[in-house]
Amino acid sequence: MIENPYDPRKRELSKREAIVMDFMENCLHGDNISLIDKYMSPDYIQHTPGIGQGREGVKRYYMEVASKRPGRKEWRPIHLFECGNFVILHKLLPSTLIVDIMRFNQNDQLAEHWDVVQRHPEPGYDPMKLSQEDFGRFSALFAR
Repeated sequence: MIENPYDPRKRELSKREAIVMDFMENCLHGDNISLIDKYMSPDYIQHTPGIGQGREGVKRYYMEVASKRPGRKEWRPIHLFECGNFVILHKLLPSTLIVDIMRFNQNDQLAEHWDVVQRHPEPGYDPMKLSQEDFGRFSALFAR
């Protein structure tokens, strides 16, 4: 892996960025399910298809899916941004790239979540590696 100069673990984080990193590292990619109650609003809104609403929906997802996912503890944050009430995390997992978009409420709790998930575009993919021109992949990507 190429060193990531944007790695959020190498800089001071805002309060909300720190919440996202703690939640990801120690709950979704760790084992501390109690962080769901600590960091999520009781009326948490989930936009990821297949995951239920509220804290209980996320707990069920964690127990039934996330905790059993191979390689879930092998993740790497790529970018982390805060803009207003939103924190956006771009992360790399063994087979996928994920962008998590999280809205915070006035109590600094996770209130709403969207994500974008993409399989690695090639074996050994590293988002810090410079790309090579290959327009062939786009014909498959945008095929009707």
